[in-house]
Parts: sequence; structure tokens; C-alpha cells
Amino acid sequence: QIPIPSVPAFQPSTPIPERLEAVQRYIRELQYNHTGTQFFEIKKSRPLTGLMDLAKEMTKEALPIKCLEAVILGIYLTNNMNTLDRFPISFKTHFSGNYFRHIVLGVNFGGRYGALGISRREELMYKAPVFRTLSELIFDFEEAYRRCWHTLKKVKLGHCVSHDPHSVEQIEWKHSILDLDKLTREDFRKELERHARDMRLKIGKGTGPPSPTKDRKKDVSSPQRGQASPHRRNSRGDRRPSGEKKPADSKAMPDLNGYQIRV
Repeated sequence: QIPIPSVPAFQPSTPIPERLEAVQRYIRELQYNHTGTQFFEIKKSRPLTGLMDLAKEMTKEALPIKCLEAVILGIYLTNNMNTLDRFPISFKTHFSGNYFRHIVLGVNFGGRYGALGISRREELMYKAPVFRTLSELIFDFEEAYRRCWHTLKKVKLGHCVSHDPHSVEQIEWKHSILDLDKLTREDFRKELERHARDMRLKIGKGTGPPSPTKDRKKDVSSPQRGQASPHRRNSRGDRRPSGEKKPADSKAMPDLNGYQIRV
């Protein structure tokens, strides 16, 4: 019998850095998939709720994973850490005439950056949240690649991922694409800090556009978009003293219930 790793569970008082270490231990215990067979099909265009369902399946199957699966799993296991910002970081490197790609989940807690993930190389996965800036984190990965004789060519940075596991929005995988062949060292650092600043501004505005959750999905699921307006009028009609609109609202309710049943 091969032991199945236990999904980490936390007390409310457990500090975020300790939780991140436990999540990384769990990802590492699943082991890197060297078989050449992808056990879980991950489509980046899927909504977040679908990817979270896939992550839940990963915890049940407990099969070896690769870097993209580790990112999805990292998002799933940190969804309840609302003070933690998560965003994807993708790398493209060159070695011995070939190009290689890797991805980790960047994290930011208390203004310090780190990363979760899995790799064949220990230095290309977990980074404790101790880096003062995003550029320091990326430069640390670049140095790790250099020790593996890889030359970093491109870095793709996504925006922060919603903490709502039922969100139907897509993960923004490549908000910033930085080509190191076209950037000086100082320009590269400035672009990294610009992206970090953009993420802070988006978080300061309430994580950007509102997350389309399950309730909103009920509205958009029906092809008859004209039927959604009575639902909004119903909420306003409750605040009006006029009783003439009540019969119209009550007639509209069976149709809305029908949409909810189909969802």
C-alpha cells in the first residue's frame, strides 16, 4: 500500500507562513510526475470554479503532478487564506539548443513575496515569503536557473487570483510578458515593480471587477437576456410604496425560478 498524503488542515490561529510550508509539503509528497503521461488535463481557459473541482479531484486521486497542476492545487489549498495574494509566474528558458517552460504560484503576504510549486529541481519550486520585492523573487529564480545552466528568456506574470472557489472568471495568466532579450537589466526590474504596483492597485480597488459568482451565473445562464430585468425591478419595487408593480413582479418570479432550476 502506497500511503496517500493527507490534505493539510489548519487552525484559525495558524500563521500564514506555516500554512504555506504545509501546503508545499503536501505538494511535494504527491511527487513530481516523471512518467511522461499527464494524469490531469488542465485547460487554462476554464473558469476558476472548474479548475477548483479538478484540484479537489487531484487530492482524491493523489497521483504525481507537474508544475501547472501544482499551481492549480496551490490555489485550491490557499483559497481560505484571504490575506494572501496569489498570482501565476511563468518562465521560459534556453538550454543546449532547446527551450523549456515552467510555472509556479507567486504569493504575497504582508508585503513579502514567495512561491509555491513543484519541479525536478528543488531550487525552482518553493520560495518562502521573505523577498521584499517581486523583482528580488524573480532574480532569485533567475539565479537558480543559472546554476542549472539555463538562460532565462521570458517571464510571464498574471494578476491576482480570486479567493472565491465558485467564481466563473478565468485566471489571468499573462498580464505582463517580459522578454529579457529586449530589456536592459534596469528596465526588467522596473517592469517587474510596475506589475507589482498594478496588482496592489487592483487589490486596493477591491480586486478589480466583481467576481461573477454562482448567483450571477444564474442570470447569465439563460439565453433570454431580456428576462433578467424583472429580477432587478423586483428589488427596487420592494422599496417603493406603490402596489401596482407587485402583480407584475409575482408573475415574473416563476420564470426566474425556472432559470434557477436549469442552473
